[in-house]
Amino acid sequence: MPAAADRQALLRLDLSQQTARRGFRGNHRVRQGFPLQCPIVLVARSIAMNVAADSQERPLARRLVMITGASSGIGKALATAFAREGNPLLLISRRIQPMAELAHGAVVYHQADVADSAAIVAAVKTAEEIHGPVECLVNSAGTADAREFELVDEDSYSREIDTNLKGVLNCTKAVLAGMMARQSGTIINISSVSDRKAAPVALAYTATKYAVRAFTESLREAQSKNGVRLINIAPGYVRTNIHSGMHISFEEYRAKLGSPDFMTAEALADIVLFCWKQPQSICIRDLVVAPTRTTF
Repeated sequence: MPAAADRQALLRLDLSQQTARRGFRGNHRVRQGFPLQCPIVLVARSIAMNVAADSQERPLARRLVMITGASSGIGKALATAFAREGNPLLLISRRIQPMAELAHGAVVYHQADVADSAAIVAAVKTAEEIHGPVECLVNSAGTADAREFELVDEDSYSREIDTNLKGVLNCTKAVLAGMMARQSGTIINISSVSDRKAAPVALAYTATKYAVRAFTESLREAQSKNGVRLINIAPGYVRTNIHSGMHISFEEYRAKLGSPDFMTAEALADIVLFCWKQPQSICIRDLVVAPTRTTF
């Protein structure tokens, strides 16, 4: 592809030589009336199409961001934060619905279970056809059962493994090849301080988070040569509705954990955004963040 200055010169020549009639189809601008016999115009039009599709040419605010678990909690706060920056979004959740606060943004909503690999691949394909390649994936879907292990049934811990671990693998797999080919991309995994600190409860959750951290570090070692960033974010207690699967109130959930302080999902989203906005040459590999007044 010609250098940026060459592309601009060719596009200026295109515009100076032709009188373009402009129209719109959906979100796609259509330029008509160009004679096919003009090679300069053909080259310029080809370059324009490539520029529009090339994520490397876009500022951060125009690159597609994929967020899982986006219907509530951390995922929803992340969606709001990235939309505020001007990013088009692919939002995935089993119960995702259009959000009023994102009504004016470029958003693709896709109802899917992150444990369903085929559904995730389909969601990525749909969004990328509209907004270009996924440049940032944030794996934030998660579930937890904080009861003692002897009280947890197989369905519950299987769900934790499917969502917290298999979901991360599936979503990463769906975008990784494209990032490798472009030599650019960021994958941010929302793990937990439980990925390095054991506890007498929430054993399956803790096991999945240890695995997520190991996966993130291992994939970073494999992909750093390809310019792909892998970031592990390990938050302490964040106030979300993660306790709802246990059919208890937030107050009961907090009491089971020893009544610690909780940070807001919005505060965590701002930290994730900070990591993403660093130059592509800088990778914040592993970050633990927790409320000041907590010992866990």
